Amino acid sequence: MENIVIRKVTLGDIESLRQIGRQTFAETFADSNSAENMAKYLREQFDINKLTREVSNIASQFYFALLDGQVIGYLKLNTGNAQTEAESDNALEIERIYVLSGYHGKKVGQLLYDKAMQVSQELQSTYVWLGVWEENPRAIRFYEKNGFVAFDKHIFKLGDDEQTDIMMKKYVHRYINLQPILENDRIEIYPLKDEDFQTLYTVAADPEIWSQHPNKDRWKKEVFLTFFKGAMQSGGAFRIVDKATGMAIGSSRFYDYNSERNSIFIGYTFLATAYWGKGINQMAKTLMLNHAFQFVDSVSFHIGAENIRSQIAINRLGAIKVGEQEVTYFGEAPKLNFVYEINKAEWEQLAFGV
Repeated sequence: MENIVIRKVTLGDIESLRQIGRQTFAETFADSNSAENMAKYLREQFDINKLTREVSNIASQFYFALLDGQVIGYLKLNTGNAQTEAESDNALEIERIYVLSGYHGKKVGQLLYDKAMQVSQELQSTYVWLGVWEENPRAIRFYEKNGFVAFDKHIFKLGDDEQTDIMMKKYVHRYINLQPILENDRIEIYPLKDEDFQTLYTVAADPEIWSQHPNKDRWKKEVFLTFFKGAMQSGGAFRIVDKATGMAIGSSRFYDYNSERNSIFIGYTFLATAYWGKGINQMAKTLMLNHAFQFVDSVSFHIGAENIRSQIAINRLGAIKVGEQEVTYFGEAPKLNFVYEINKAEWEQLAFGV
């Protein structure tokens, strides 16, 4: 869906957290449990004082999924002694992912799950685990699709009813820093920040930059604002800076890290036209590839089907076309992209990859 924002919950959000927690839990489980047990559980688990303690606990994190400012789902994560079972101190528990029923099937849960996995990387967790009610096949399928496997069972008490949860876990194979500071003698690459919007838009406001991109309107401020929000939400976006002038000259990002394939994408790259044809794009991609291949086995690229310039550039880096895919960019309509890939062994054979 368009314009969904994942934001950390603060103490000022307690009432909204209580409301979304009660509503989503009731929507999910009311038909399968007695009214008395539901009422007791909702009263005890979503008590304002209890939620305040949980949000204040540094070993727990809550996140909202918001659409146009409305809370449509939430996520709760636990580490250390906040976990509901005595798992490893280096484990991360997904205690809750809930989405309003009206937004099921719209990938809101996937966005919240992706946030959980991003946090697991930031914390360098060994594995992520969770409990799923054995009679909730929809949730079980969701987690199996994302690489979780059952490893145990535990009792979940809903009111006076003791129910069995299947415990599932997924190992986080490797940790990759998605926003390092990278540099060579010509450019510096810095993690993108909220305050970089106007500086970066000054570069992006040139329509020529986007002439071969899937969305040719990104030079318009309101369209670029959506692009920028997607960059910030990705957790892997950069500002590219000319060392000689100290000026921002473009952007790129890491995204779609896949721990199962041990792979990641690089893309959403643009540069000021004054820097075209001067090797800057290859320099930036080389810095990012050298960093990525310390952690992953392959790197992929989405290139617009009409973006001949970028297709030529990515071929020069040694990537080869491996497929075609409809890609829905953040807040934009789906567009046909070519998928290119290069693996670690291939990169290490290239002079600029060493």
